[in-house]
Amino acid sequence: MNAGTRAYAVGGLLAAGAAGATATIWIVAPSSVLANAEAVGILRGLIVASWVAAGAYMWWERPESRLGLLVAGLGLLYACTSLMASADGLTFTTGRIALAAFVVAFAYLYLSFPGDRLVADRDRRFISGFAFASVAVWPFVLAFSDRLPEGGALNACVNRCPANGLRVASVPDGITDSLNAIVAVVTTAGLLGTAVLLVSNTRSPARLRRRAVEPVLFAYAIVVVSYLANSIGDLSGGALEAAQVGAAVGSFLTPAAMLAGQARARSYASAAAGQLVIRGRAARVSPAWVRDWLRDALGDPTVDIAFWDRLRQGFVDIDGNVIDWSDAWPLRAVTPVVHDGRPVAVIAHSASLQEAAEIVDGLAQTALMLLENARLVDELRASRARIVASADEERHRLERDLHDGAQQRLFLLEIKLRRLRDGLADDALRAKTEEIEADAATALEELRVLAHGIFPTVLVEAGVPEALRAFAVDAPIPVEVTDHWIGRCSPPIEAALYFCALEAIQNAAKHAGAGARVTVGLDREGDRVDLSIVDDGVGFQPAGMSEGMGLVTMRDRIGAVGGELEMISEPGAGVTVQVSIAEAPLRPSSDVRDSSQWRSV
Repeated sequence: MNAGTRAYAVGGLLAAGAAGATATIWIVAPSSVLANAEAVGILRGLIVASWVAAGAYMWWERPESRLGLLVAGLGLLYACTSLMASADGLTFTTGRIALAAFVVAFAYLYLSFPGDRLVADRDRRFISGFAFASVAVWPFVLAFSDRLPEGGALNACVNRCPANGLRVASVPDGITDSLNAIVAVVTTAGLLGTAVLLVSNTRSPARLRRRAVEPVLFAYAIVVVSYLANSIGDLSGGALEAAQVGAAVGSFLTPAAMLAGQARARSYASAAAGQLVIRGRAARVSPAWVRDWLRDALGDPTVDIAFWDRLRQGFVDIDGNVIDWSDAWPLRAVTPVVHDGRPVAVIAHSASLQEAAEIVDGLAQTALMLLENARLVDELRASRARIVASADEERHRLERDLHDGAQQRLFLLEIKLRRLRDGLADDALRAKTEEIEADAATALEELRVLAHGIFPTVLVEAGVPEALRAFAVDAPIPVEVTDHWIGRCSPPIEAALYFCALEAIQNAAKHAGAGARVTVGLDREGDRVDLSIVDDGVGFQPAGMSEGMGLVTMRDRIGAVGGELEMISEPGAGVTVQVSIAEAPLRPSSDVRDSSQWRSV
């Protein structure tokens, strides 16, 4: 149904409600049968209008659900019960039959809410039994009873009720009383049984259903109490008026409570989605995590989730097994999750949540968004790790090439020059050769230092603190290294910490200003390693400061090993770089005897 057609349909429904409310007031207010007819007529007309208006709104909001039509239909059926205000026996009897049907439909609506149909087997069996009992007893009542049973406070006629217009045979008063008593027992049992089931629904583990049903139970309790008060005793005067007010209040509250229940369910879903985002920041989001979170958020331990696999063109469970989701969860509801017209996942859950399919879908969409973000983060981290590993491998290759190539050639050149010098007789030529030999030795030493700087041996053999202290000796800026015992870490993390610190120190040397100093702190708390590089230089204003290559390199280094980096600065307050990486200690650096396990990065 398109929007235009739906607007006309809703408008027609509202018009029918207005007509029903007007007819109710017109029939009931001047009645000589009902007690307090004028006030009751207005109340009943308003009840019809409120039910139809609420039902039309629900239908407009969710045209795919029958709930709105069910609420509006019950409002119009209640308008038909106004025929009980007539002094004509046949008309009165028709209204009483409508009321008997309304009571069963009333119980059906309450047990269906917040959906549009009964989902629990016990609810279906109960309503079927209630309807069967009513259908079984009423033909006998209509055929033999001279007086029809009472119909609640808003239908009280206080001994002015017309005779049964459908009676076919006269029977003793005792039989009439018995038949009327049976109707009262069936109606009372139906209403009380509905109350028991509603209380049970408010204790449902499905939180969405529980939150939706709680306001409705309150309204239902008022209706039932007013009915029982009128049925148990012959009310009159102030007591009857109080019962009529209670019945009217409960009837008014019913559609309002249903709207409130739907709002509570949506509010809960919104809060749950917000909590999901917060928890997702600190958690390792995985398919199993999404499933467990949905189970907790929905209060349904039976929730399962399957994801669409494009390559296998089917749904797979969290273990990667292909499943036929249409047959995987018998006797349970399945909510498909679609994004941009493409299948994303399916959620199998308790049938009691079927009426909240759009809320389940919304929560699932949020959870799957976090899962997709986590996948992208993992891909980014893996990409960073590959880039960093490739760069480290290139460092090792350059170190090996320099050691095995240029360093060896210079070393051999130095030996040849020494031999050549020893064989020369000319002092001037001898001195010149000695000068060239010294230049070769200097070049060899510089190349050896360069090769060790590419991937320092001390980092591999002694760890990050000692490697940073070795670098601090010849650093271009005064550097103090404080180690609160971080022990040894895995090679990728040690490399990330070391080169990140070097980059930060070199940035301080360039930008901190004259006389600046750098303090490097290393600490460990449990399975987390912390690194801080603090300079007391001129600082800068972070706002409007673009990230240079140095900061990008540091972020990539730290991000590749799953760590976090934060830079803090203010003009005149220096710069602080804080790094935190989750890493279990390998062994204390003082206990290291064989460092071969750190040689390959």
